[in-house]
Amino acid sequence: EYESILFQEETFWFQKSREKFIRLGSRNTSFFHAQTIIRRKRHKIHGLFLPSGEWCTHDSTLQWEAITFFKALFCSKDTTSFVATAWSSGGLPSEAHMHLLAPITKEEVYQALLSMKSYKAPGPDGFQPIFFKMYWEDVGDMVWSFFAKAFSTGNFPASVSDTLLVLIPKGESQRTFKDFRPISLCNVIYKLVSKVLVSRLRPYLDSIIHPWQSSFIPGRSTKDNAIVLQEVVHHMHKSKSKTGDFLLKLDLEKAYDRLDWDFLEQTLKLYGFPERIVSLIMHGITSTSLSLLWNGNKLDGFKPIRGLCQGDPFSPYLFVLCMECLGIMIQQEVEEGTWKPIQLTRHGPKLSHIFFADDVLLFAKAEKEQAITINRVLESFCCDTLYPNIHIQ
Repeated sequence: EYESILFQEETFWFQKSREKFIRLGSRNTSFFHAQTIIRRKRHKIHGLFLPSGEWCTHDSTLQWEAITFFKALFCSKDTTSFVATAWSSGGLPSEAHMHLLAPITKEEVYQALLSMKSYKAPGPDGFQPIFFKMYWEDVGDMVWSFFAKAFSTGNFPASVSDTLLVLIPKGESQRTFKDFRPISLCNVIYKLVSKVLVSRLRPYLDSIIHPWQSSFIPGRSTKDNAIVLQEVVHHMHKSKSKTGDFLLKLDLEKAYDRLDWDFLEQTLKLYGFPERIVSLIMHGITSTSLSLLWNGNKLDGFKPIRGLCQGDPFSPYLFVLCMECLGIMIQQEVEEGTWKPIQLTRHGPKLSHIFFADDVLLFAKAEKEQAITINRVLESFCCDTLYPNIHIQ
């Protein structure tokens, strides 16, 4: 019994330390405890500049300002981004439609569970994947029953999608709330729903997402688009043509956090997702409640009205589908002749854009009319919901 208690204590501090290179079972409790303390001190936010420009170190004031900032980020309702008038994508193939609607199996849920790292940070319910893996024989039927009902009705209890927000620093120094990335800690059950949806959809993404997007698509690599970009830059520097080309780099500010839910739902329907699956996806997104973790303390929760959870396995794929809408809009402009793409060689392919997830690279002839066209397309797509940071070469 004493050995069991020691092992439980060691496991507890191992989970809190997040150290993966030391194995359990060697009486490393003191090491894990020390690493936990070091980690807390390293990640603690001691002070930030407030929107007023004042430097603040008072913890209660920072907590209130943090809630205010992230409420504004996730709860501001802008004009719906992009209303489709035409759709040139083929949408989901019939086999994908059937696969998404296929009855859920216990083995499918279990395989999704095994694909998760055992000691990932828990969501609001406090459970890590290791719990479900170790006690699958006891809880497996209940989990499977939950999945069968969720996939047949298109909804589930809202508490399942409750989420913790942890702030991850961006860059070497953090001076304002904008210097932190809000990463979502979702409950294991919710992440399992997302993983099952991902496993069913991924095999068909290559057929419905155009080659201009290289991120998160099976069989594609971001290196491919990186090579294309290098060739474009080299061509621009060496070109002696009297008519120049230009490259426009867009970094969509807080793209995941600002994504409009109406736009997302419309996109899924335009792709031909089954109504029940659209309902399941949107229910998981819209029923969530976000609670900010501030220096280890859980603050009051709030209900978002836009945005995707960074930490949800399905979010990158949903975002790629939404970005495909921008690609289709650009392609329509190219076909109509209003957008003039560039060519690196006389008989080479025409390049108008390439995507790296939320990083957008646009190519066109260096003409005033082209700048006007690009601005019109971006305004139509963004509609004050996605804010682009623009860099021109």
